Amino acid sequence: MIDNKEFRGTIAAMSTLTSSTGRVQWIDFCRIYVAFCVIVRHCDRYTESPAFFTDLFTYRSLIYFFFFFSAYFTHKATEGQWLDWKRTRRLLWPYLFWAFLAVVTMTPLLYWDKVCAGDWSWVHFHMVVREMGLIDWKYWSLSNVPLWFMRTLMILALFCPLLQRLPMKALLGLVLFSFAASDVLCFADTETASKFNRAGVEWIPFRLYESVLAFGFFGAGVLVRRYFSMQQLTDFMRSYAWLPILGSLILLPAVYYWKFNPPIMSSALVLLGVTTTMSIGCLCEQYLPRFCSFVAKAGPAAFFVYVTHYPLLKCIKFFCAGGYRADLTLAQASWAPFAILATSLSAYWLLKRFIPGFMRLFGMTK
Repeated sequence: MIDNKEFRGTIAAMSTLTSSTGRVQWIDFCRIYVAFCVIVRHCDRYTESPAFFTDLFTYRSLIYFFFFFSAYFTHKATEGQWLDWKRTRRLLWPYLFWAFLAVVTMTPLLYWDKVCAGDWSWVHFHMVVREMGLIDWKYWSLSNVPLWFMRTLMILALFCPLLQRLPMKALLGLVLFSFAASDVLCFADTETASKFNRAGVEWIPFRLYESVLAFGFFGAGVLVRRYFSMQQLTDFMRSYAWLPILGSLILLPAVYYWKFNPPIMSSALVLLGVTTTMSIGCLCEQYLPRFCSFVAKAGPAAFFVYVTHYPLLKCIKFFCAGGYRADLTLAQASWAPFAILATSLSAYWLLKRFIPGFMRLFGMTK
């Protein structure tokens, strides 16, 4: 739900934009669409599968949609407020819970041979806090893959009141600087270092460039909210909805053809992906209203789907492909995203029905 009472009252009157619950339908549609594409992104992709085109069309631009609207829907800071500790605490508890659950569910699969042999020497406190991402932010810590964004979001949420108080020119300058800095940091990142034969970059944390880029999109959300109401933003996106989509269809295949990979190395391409996602939501609401409404009903479950999909994927890989790091076959990679989405949504509805307090605290349903 949207926290700002004045803003909620405004959009509640817009029957063309909202559902009966007062939520913005095209945004809730995008939330589920993005969550599903993230699942596809984490499954094994084959060039002959539809998943490859989905990945090509949205590659690594997905999570920044959430950063943008997380800032856009943040209530205005009260007078004298400089830091938002309350919201940061609301993010902290879900992060700790889901990070710990990821370790509990995935680590035994990773050490399955030792588990079967009765060897539990690998279980120790340092391992748990490391894999939860509390002392090691490297990419391959178990819970870092699905939950890295929450650490960044907590920091951004804490300082959001400061961003809201910045003059327009200063905030715009920070946004543009973040986009440019992300491109530089990404090019020197350890993941791409071997590809470009770069050395001496081990000091750069893997997620640093993505966090810097997230700051840019978060700041952009604060900036857009300052000048665009939801009605104005929706009207603008509807007026130009086809342009980002056409741009993606033209540019991204060319990017891959010329081996400029991955597209996240260009913040401009990531911005194109985010606006394309927004365009898809607006067009779907406009031309497929029933389908949009049906999908949007699951919008509050987007966070739950996101934090549960990776352990579910690892379980599927373990039991269907034969190992924690095993590759899925083409057939398995085709049905796995749908199975994961259905399982996550089913668990969400059950928990919401029988343990609503749990979902309010850990499911981020608002």
